[in-house]
Amino acid sequence: MSSYKSSSVCVIMSLMVLCGWCCGVRAQADKGSWPFEITVLHRPGVYWWCPGSAWDAESIDWNLENLKAGGIGTAHIIPIYGAKGCEERYITYLSEKWIESLQYILKKAESLGMQIDMTTGTGWCFGGPDLAQEHKDTIARMDEKTGKLSFSARRMVKRAAPGGSGNMLNPFSQGAITAYLERFDKALEGLEHLPRAQYHDSFEYMGNWCSEMPVEFAKRRGYDLNDHLQSLFGKDEDKDRSSRVKYDYRLTAAELHREFIETWSDWARSRGMLTRNQAHGSPANLLDVYAAADIPETEMFGSPEFAIPGFRYDEQFTRTSDCDPRICRMASSAAHVGHQPGKQLVSSESCTWMREHWHGNLGQMKLEMDLFFLSGVNHVFYHGSCYSSKDAPWPGWFFYASTKADWRNSIWRDMPFLNDYIARCQSVLQAGEPANDVLLYWPIHDLWMDSEGLLKNLIVHQNDWINDQRIGELANLLDSKGYAFDFVSDRMLAKLRYQKGELQSPGGTYKVILVPQCTYMPAATLKRLGGLADQGAEIIFEEKLPADVPGYGNLAQRRELLSAEKEHLDKVVIAEDALVALSGAGVKREKLTDHGLRYIRRRIKDSYWYFVANHTGVDFNGWLELAVPFASVILHDPMTGDSYSLPTKAKEQSCQLYIDIAAGESFILQAAQFPIKAKPRPLIKTAEKAFVPEGRWKVEFIEGGPELPKAYSTESLCCWTNAPDEKAKVFAGTARYSLTFNLPQYAGADEYMLDLGEVCESARVWINGNKAANLFALPMRAFVGEYLKKGVNTIEIEVTNLSANRIRDLEIRKVNWKIMHDANIVTPAYKTFDGSKWPIQPSGLLGPVSFTPIELLH
Repeated sequence: MSSYKSSSVCVIMSLMVLCGWCCGVRAQADKGSWPFEITVLHRPGVYWWCPGSAWDAESIDWNLENLKAGGIGTAHIIPIYGAKGCEERYITYLSEKWIESLQYILKKAESLGMQIDMTTGTGWCFGGPDLAQEHKDTIARMDEKTGKLSFSARRMVKRAAPGGSGNMLNPFSQGAITAYLERFDKALEGLEHLPRAQYHDSFEYMGNWCSEMPVEFAKRRGYDLNDHLQSLFGKDEDKDRSSRVKYDYRLTAAELHREFIETWSDWARSRGMLTRNQAHGSPANLLDVYAAADIPETEMFGSPEFAIPGFRYDEQFTRTSDCDPRICRMASSAAHVGHQPGKQLVSSESCTWMREHWHGNLGQMKLEMDLFFLSGVNHVFYHGSCYSSKDAPWPGWFFYASTKADWRNSIWRDMPFLNDYIARCQSVLQAGEPANDVLLYWPIHDLWMDSEGLLKNLIVHQNDWINDQRIGELANLLDSKGYAFDFVSDRMLAKLRYQKGELQSPGGTYKVILVPQCTYMPAATLKRLGGLADQGAEIIFEEKLPADVPGYGNLAQRRELLSAEKEHLDKVVIAEDALVALSGAGVKREKLTDHGLRYIRRRIKDSYWYFVANHTGVDFNGWLELAVPFASVILHDPMTGDSYSLPTKAKEQSCQLYIDIAAGESFILQAAQFPIKAKPRPLIKTAEKAFVPEGRWKVEFIEGGPELPKAYSTESLCCWTNAPDEKAKVFAGTARYSLTFNLPQYAGADEYMLDLGEVCESARVWINGNKAANLFALPMRAFVGEYLKKGVNTIEIEVTNLSANRIRDLEIRKVNWKIMHDANIVTPAYKTFDGSKWPIQPSGLLGPVSFTPIELLH
């Protein structure tokens, strides 16, 4: 790799500009030049809940064909409870008819070029009928008087389908998972088609014990747990002893659950299937459990509030977000460090409870996808879409925690544009290998050395387990200062090699290992870190070395080993300031974070590829220095598929690029170490103030329901719910706004920026009969100069709203549409659902619509 100090790789540019707009000039772009061929793997997937497994061939075709047309690549089958009144259609799980239907689905998907995943069970978590008592999810309790243990198994499979009801499986038992999979071996034996992947949902088991626990504990920890039940369950006055016994118990449970997942993964692989696993919620080291599956999967609930101008948080309809990029990064780190390039898929359960039912829009979904991408996710799944019989009245069958990513929701009309955006982003994020510099060690032993409680379930919706630890603070600091990092576990350290001046993992290369300040560390881990340092690797300990070993078994001997290893740590760095130490180790930070921009970076052949997002409240335009060498920079716009070369220049001993990125926008940047030819992205400035076209807008309802309201005209744009026809108040669908206007001529105007103002919720724009833009996310603007002409022009804008007003009408009229068994439908707070009390949601083109003359600075 060439030295970053060399300025010869930079293209020298002396042009200094004032730039205030941030969208790509479509007329100047290399259109249709997306650098990667889009495949089914790049397209988003959907959780495909199948009520009652009530499949029929016509409805299967209808469902899958609509998903395919909307840009979906993978449907994930999850059988759940059924619809009321349709019981005769139910198909018993894993019955002969169920398997026949599965084969039909797999063949149909193959004919459409789609993939099918399936949960290894129904609802969640693993479990079902006829489990042996010792294979059930088991809770152990100690009687304080007798000191003896009692056991109970009450946790049932949640949202089970017909034929899938029963106890949850014991997630720590090898016997349980082995016996459980026999049922699937029999059902799937000899099938011509199998799903692409098997799936295990987040850890929502409640148990803390398995029949193998005493024997496995003694074998692994070297002493009998039965002799220390008072320390584990009771009130041991010796807090240190209690902490240590509980640590050993937690470590044993963590290992047993990891092996449970490994057994399931090995079973699937031996039959030609992959596995997707949500490790979060488990009491194990998440990094190791994520890595045990082929595709680690994370999730987030709710929606964060963004400072982006025009972003509607709608507190009344929004569940407070539990989005924590550090937790999501646990899943991606497992793939980056533990999986080989080309096998680094990281999936996400996306848009769960993002808004109240039928209130989420495509722009909000786009921002959530951005957050996942920035955390290392590259294989998103909507949560989701519900299989529905074709003859079911609108809104059809539904699932209670869904964003309704299906064609029965009005936003589906423009969802292909969002799905194209996702596919383009994921085509880059799935390629190459991670380009992260720092491995941030996770000292989970400090968390487990706690005298309170039993297992430490690491729940994605509660972040105290990382927020209250030093690693959480350090991860936030690294992220805010622009350092690219992955987490690494003790187990992962064993797979690292130091060669050619780099730390090499199965998935990528790194420059340094950073160990947060911690109290406890196994002697073997310290020895491994010291060994890497002796080979030349940069190992940084924050402030001091760990003071002690965790756990109770063989304590004196292990302490001696730790002390001995400390004596040999001649090459490690002990630093009071971790950031200073990283800089001293030659780790460069990405300074774009100083401007509030966020990024993730990958290495693909001779280029570094960045996904960059501006989630701040202001547009950014200016020169940026990158932490990698480059000779040219290409901006690839995933919203349009267009590509441009960016201005670059040399400054002192660095290379810089000029970029304008509006609040809400996101781009792919390719920093190449060789010149790449592409149409230049012109630098721009405002030539004149914005022009607001005047005239009478014609509004015509063209698609949707329950009925098309009558057309009307208006001189001032406002919600179509104020239209003369009362049917517009309950309408969900699309209206076309048309206006003929005279465009004034402005001296020096080379381009025009169209700004739609407020749009509820997405828009397709035609100018003089030409398709000019598809706008579904902030900012709602685009360059349209190539479509305008002197004098008279016509603009047509097709705007699609939410389905909320139509649902509200059903509720007010007390139509019996809530027809599902089990949970049926609830609010995001799991309260009684009553859409009749919703306010009418704004719909249509609210404007103001304007054109801003732009001067191109060549």
